[in-house]
Amino acid sequence: MLTALLPLLAALAAPNPAPASAAPAPPSPLKEIGRVQSLSVCSAIVVHANSAIGAALDNDRDLALTINRLTTTDLDTDNPIARRNGMNDLATLASRIRVSAAGGTAEIKRLRAIDARTDDPTRKAELKAFADALGGAIVRQRKAATDLDAMLAIIDGRRAVEEVNTPELTGQRASIAGPERTDSLDREAGVLRNPVAPPGPVHANDMLHTAADDFRTRSAAILGDEGVAAVHSLGATTGC
Repeated sequence: MLTALLPLLAALAAPNPAPASAAPAPPSPLKEIGRVQSLSVCSAIVVHANSAIGAALDNDRDLALTINRLTTTDLDTDNPIARRNGMNDLATLASRIRVSAAGGTAEIKRLRAIDARTDDPTRKAELKAFADALGGAIVRQRKAATDLDAMLAIIDGRRAVEEVNTPELTGQRASIAGPERTDSLDREAGVLRNPVAPPGPVHANDMLHTAADDFRTRSAAILGDEGVAAVHSLGATTGC
């Protein structure tokens, strides 16, 4: 009997296996702070904080829409109207993100001004942490919009060079100005029309898809900043 029980006793005496490492918890969702009706300083904090939060959340939605457009827009199509519409849609999203980020940044500056006048050490620390995190998220959003604008400018520049160098236009210039003058005009066109991108095939869709992957990575960092801001958002109104 004892022999039969030995395996069971050994199993009971063995240490429990270490639990598998848990996946990191997702960042806390950013949301508006509840309204307060007490101290005026608290009301000011909530008003400016909620305006900054609203700007960040609007940009989150527009950035998600931008990623979708980057993966579905066809800028290599032969249809010039479709290409221009696609460029305009992306440029509009970049503009909206930039404008919203500017408004959010202004609200963050107002929060920092309040923080500089705050005597409560707990509120001061929480308000600074909130402003630093949310301000960081908004800076990332604005940088994404700026980089999108720069990419669209490069695509436009390369397209302009490509169009200037079509056989039809090259032949027309040669018949009017002569071969030597045509070479000079081509060099000038490359410099004036496209100062940041060398001539070459456009392959715009590849650039869009690369940008979409990059923006997905940036979105994760933005959500991380917003999660930190969410943790400190209520602490910023401690005692209200």
